[in-house]
Amino acid sequence: MDDATSDRVPTAEIRHALRALASETGPLTGLRGVKLVRPLVAQAHEVLRERLEAGGSVEAYLRGRTRLADSAVIGLLHIASVSTRMRGSNMVAPLAAVAVGGYGRSELAPGSDLDLLFLLPESNQSRAGAVAAATETCIKAVIAGLWDLGFVLDHAARSPRECLDLAREEPAVLANLLDRRFLWGGFGLFAALDADLAGLFSGPLAARWRGAVGSAMASTRGDALNSAQTPDNEPDVKRGPGGLRDLQRALSVNTLASGRPAALAQPALIEAHRFLWLVRCHLHLLVGRAEDRLSSALQPDVARRLGFDEPRGTTAAPSLLHIFRRHAHNVLQAAALATRSVPAQPR
Repeated sequence: MDDATSDRVPTAEIRHALRALASETGPLTGLRGVKLVRPLVAQAHEVLRERLEAGGSVEAYLRGRTRLADSAVIGLLHIASVSTRMRGSNMVAPLAAVAVGGYGRSELAPGSDLDLLFLLPESNQSRAGAVAAATETCIKAVIAGLWDLGFVLDHAARSPRECLDLAREEPAVLANLLDRRFLWGGFGLFAALDADLAGLFSGPLAARWRGAVGSAMASTRGDALNSAQTPDNEPDVKRGPGGLRDLQRALSVNTLASGRPAALAQPALIEAHRFLWLVRCHLHLLVGRAEDRLSSALQPDVARRLGFDEPRGTTAAPSLLHIFRRHAHNVLQAAALATRSVPAQPR
C-alpha cells in the first residue's frame, strides 16, 4: 500500500480479501489462503497502535481492534460455511457466532483473547447427521483461521440451554454472558440465549443472580476497601482492587431485566474506565503480550506514554500511581455500593 493509504486501517481490504477467498472452488480451498491476509491484519494493528501512541483516544483504539476482529471472524465464517457446505439448502445457518466478555463489550486490549461463543441448535439430531459434521468442521476451520491471522482466542460451542445450565452452576460464566453481541449466523439461536438470560434477571431470583455475578467479578473475597488502605506499589490494572474487573462488577451487579449490565453513567467511573484502559493497553504494547501488573520497572515508560512529567532517574512513577489510586478508590466505592444491597451467591 502506498503512503497515502498507509495510515488507514485496512478493514475493508481484509473483508474483500476474505470474500475473494470464499469464491475459491473445492472443499476448504479458500481456507488454505487465509495466511495471505495476515500482513493486512498486522498492518491494521500497527495503524491502530500508532494512532493510540500519537495521543488518540483509547475508546477509538478499542473499537478499532474490535471492528478488525469482527471482520476476521465474520469473513472466516463466511468462507468456512461456503467451503464446508454447512447450510446445504437451508438459508439459515445451524450455527451462530457470539462475542462475549470483553470482546462482547468491544474492549480488546493488545493482549486480549477473543471470547467467542458458537451457539448450536438444541436438537440432538443436529449433532448426529451430515449437517452437524459440517458445522463442526466449520467451527474448527474458523478457529484455525483466526490463529493463522494472529488472534488469540478463548472459545466454546454450546446450545443456548447448555449455556444457561452452565451459567447457573458457574457465576463466572454467567458474568461473561452478560456482555453478548451477535456476530453471524442463525439469529434465532442468539435470540433464544438472550431470552433465557433475560428470564434469569427478570424473575423472582433476579437479585440473587446479580449477587452471584458480583461475587464472580470481585477482585478480593474480603472487604476490598479495607485491603486498599495498604496501597499496592505495583497494582494489577485488571484484577487488583479498583481495577477493571471491579469496574465491571459495579456495572454487572446492576444487571437490567434484559440480562445486560447497566451502562457507565457516573463521570468519575467514565474517567476511571478511560484511564485504566489506557494504562492496560500501553502495558500490553510495551511488553508485547498480556501484562496487567503495573510494575515499578514499567511505570516510568507508561507514565511517559501518558504524558506525565515524572522526575528523571526514578525507578517508579509517583504521579501515575497517585492518579491510579484515585481512580481505584472511586471504582471500589462504586462496586461496594452496588454490591451492598444484593444477597450472596445462590446455592
